[in-house]
Amino acid sequence: MRKCVYVLIFLYAALCLRLFYVQVIRADFFAHKGKKIRHIVLPARRGTIYDRNGIKLAVSVQGYDICAHPRMMDKQEKPRVAKELAEILKCHPSEILAKLQANTRFVFIKRRVDARTGLAVKAAKLPAVGAIPVMMRVYPAGGLAANVIGFVNIDGVGIEGLEKAFDKYLRGVDGYAIAEVDAKGIVIPGTCRKRVEPQDGMDIVLTLDSTLQYALEMELRNAYQSHRAAGASSIMLDPNTGEILALANMPTYDPNNVAESDAASRRNRVITDLYEPGSTLKTVTCAAALQEKAIDLDDTFYCRGVLPIGKHIIHCSLHGKFAGGHGQLTVAKVIQHSCNVGAAQIGMRLGKERLHKYEKAFGLYEKPGTGMIGETCGWEDRWQEWPDIRVANISFGQGIAITPLQLAVVYATIANGGIMMHPHIVKEIRKPDGTSVKTFYPRAVRRVVSREVADRMCEMLQNVCIAGTGKAARVDGYKTAGKTGTAQKASTSGHGYAAGKYVASFVGFLPATEPRVVILVAIDEPKDTQFGGVAAAPVFREAGRKAMWYMKVPPDDIPKTSPVADTTKRGEPREAQTNNGVQHAPNG
Repeated sequence: MRKCVYVLIFLYAALCLRLFYVQVIRADFFAHKGKKIRHIVLPARRGTIYDRNGIKLAVSVQGYDICAHPRMMDKQEKPRVAKELAEILKCHPSEILAKLQANTRFVFIKRRVDARTGLAVKAAKLPAVGAIPVMMRVYPAGGLAANVIGFVNIDGVGIEGLEKAFDKYLRGVDGYAIAEVDAKGIVIPGTCRKRVEPQDGMDIVLTLDSTLQYALEMELRNAYQSHRAAGASSIMLDPNTGEILALANMPTYDPNNVAESDAASRRNRVITDLYEPGSTLKTVTCAAALQEKAIDLDDTFYCRGVLPIGKHIIHCSLHGKFAGGHGQLTVAKVIQHSCNVGAAQIGMRLGKERLHKYEKAFGLYEKPGTGMIGETCGWEDRWQEWPDIRVANISFGQGIAITPLQLAVVYATIANGGIMMHPHIVKEIRKPDGTSVKTFYPRAVRRVVSREVADRMCEMLQNVCIAGTGKAARVDGYKTAGKTGTAQKASTSGHGYAAGKYVASFVGFLPATEPRVVILVAIDEPKDTQFGGVAAAPVFREAGRKAMWYMKVPPDDIPKTSPVADTTKRGEPREAQTNNGVQHAPNG
């Protein structure tokens, strides 16, 4: 009995000594260990991206990062925790268990889950499992304008599209709080020493119209699928202001599920892809020649189907009653029948210096500067070294590469009376309270051709849709102007052209009298046809018809036309022909 008393006295004395050591001698050390100062990030809300009518295309909402502290969790509890978490997060328990068994103090189980899921995890009160509040990016319209909007990474940083281009405005500035936490990392109430509120990101208002965007995407998707094309692109802009109203690419993707997409579907082909425009560029050649008075409207050019130039021969794609050549043609007829021989003669008469001058004036050698990332432009070489065959080829759109956006700007310039407007896609940057920070107003870049020349070209382009290769583009009730293009694709080897591979296109505007929209459609490698009048013109027609209805543009005072006939089997050019190693693009 006495021995037991001695033992208890010894233990009690040891306990007192330990308490004295902890509470007196090492008091400061253990106080610091028990109460750590923690820097807590208060995330800023990323700015919202709106269309021109206030429809939200990209927003930031409350979300959660689900995390765990494996070292603080009992080993026997981990399988149960993994199973319960898997039910809430809709994933397999083994994925979570593997993370919980890691020898680490902290691990993310799943990042950027929605608020409902995050609150469910918190309500479950699982040991050593937490839900950290974060802001997550959501795209309410799904894949609408995805190639324009882009997306952010898991940390909310812009990776592609406008999300990247305007990241410094959208992302805002995170705030922070400095507070004491206990040994488990939980903030001790009432210990906040400093708090700096986050500054939310700025909002961006685009020139895009969601309704027009949807209509253009729907028509382009139909053509892309029905023609089994390698790709497709289209753009609709206002020639009077330079505002981009819609921009579509196929294939595309859903920015809410970026992991399921590939690089090809995320590419903004309208601004990045270079292609030889073919017959659509004849408008530039003829406008330049008229402006420089190198030709007159009454001048004629003879086409017998071929045009020898040095050791080379240019062939005109002929069909129907023009099997032996187009014969005697005025400038208007050269455009209407898309005659390569006639366009080459006009280009030769204009000369390489002036041809290059107007290509540059129309913006073919400069990036448009829309604000979108990834813009490219045609390459500019020394025009002084162009041989005659090069001048002839460029005159009808071969041997020069541009983007769809650049070509759309060319036709917008003609539609706007010869004045090029700066193309842009952002209208305004503003603070969360609505205060404007920066407004992007319409801006004239330069006058390229006179009003008179632009009007004459407009009349010629109307004839293309009335009696030429663009009849399938005609919008019932409206005067329509435009041009078809059928361009061979350059070989990937860098020599010549790829056999059987074409870009079929149509670009134009309506109403031709007072243009409201310019629409370009390019179908890359359609499998069942190569002609712009078949693959691309119907997309223009349907998108244009819907745009006129939506914009409440009254019809022109002209007789109602009959439904557009299918021109697939008649009235279309033959394939390009090759001579002396030089291939020539077919007519539009």
